[in-house]
Amino acid sequence: MHHARATLRQQGYRLTPQRNVIWEVLRSAGRHMTAEEITTEVKRQLPDVNASTVYRTLTLLVELDLVVETRLEGSVCYYEVSPEPTHHHFVCSRCGAVGHFGDELLAPVHKELSQRHGFAIHQLQVTAVGLCRDCQAAGAGVGLHDQRVAAKVAPGATGVDQVSI
Repeated sequence: MHHARATLRQQGYRLTPQRNVIWEVLRSAGRHMTAEEITTEVKRQLPDVNASTVYRTLTLLVELDLVVETRLEGSVCYYEVSPEPTHHHFVCSRCGAVGHFGDELLAPVHKELSQRHGFAIHQLQVTAVGLCRDCQAAGAGVGLHDQRVAAKVAPGATGVDQVSI
């Protein structure tokens, strides 16, 4: 909380009760959440808060690098407190399981963009889509049906929460 409060103040924003609750919902969740899930949780504590307040606050928190917005599969945005260290995602196209892999695997990409192209990376998001171990073991094949299933993954779907590769 101190980090968020300090960042908001440094950028000229106040930590309003609404922003505080939204931040705490994200921080305590420990997982990726949709804006709708966040709104539902916030409304449990602040019933009168508008969804537009949640969306505006999420936009602000993303702009301040306090929160990361990720499209894991399909068009739904997921939010999480900016992870330390940075991580990327892999999504099972069959069951929707989500896992993480470390930024160190992408060091050659960072180096290439910096040295060869003179590009200073501010943020890099990678989402690998394929089949998790469980679905591979079950003999699942990748097909159009699997891609549609993954695109409709229900919020909070079960799956890998944290995986190191």
